[in-house]
Amino acid sequence: MLRPRKLGHVGIYVKDLERTTKFYTEVVGLKVSDEFQGKAVFMRCSHDHHDTVAFQLPQEKLERAGNDRSEIQQIAYEVDRIEVEFRDPDGNKVQFYCDMEQIGWDDRSRPPELWRPDKNL
Repeated sequence: MLRPRKLGHVGIYVKDLERTTKFYTEVVGLKVSDEFQGKAVFMRCSHDHHDTVAFQLPQEKLERAGNDRSEIQQIAYEVDRIEVEFRDPDGNKVQFYCDMEQIGWDDRSRPPELWRPDKNL
């Protein structure tokens, strides 16, 4: 059995990425670590690269969403070893990962040209 050390991050699909980013930075007090313009914003409250990720809800889902709440994109837990993703009984993506990237002393992330490509963005 894997034993999570901590909740790593929560990813959520949102209807308005700009409004959500403003809420989490100005009201909750998170800092933006990285941004995929119009697609995703990675935010943090510590030196971990991110603990909250907001993903713009795709247009086809946005049209059906109406006033419903947005979806969970994923819940991630930090573990000592192994990286794996799977679905919970309700279909939410759960990720176990190790070694979260850290934000440096200069409060900056790695430059985009060093990022690993993500097929979901």
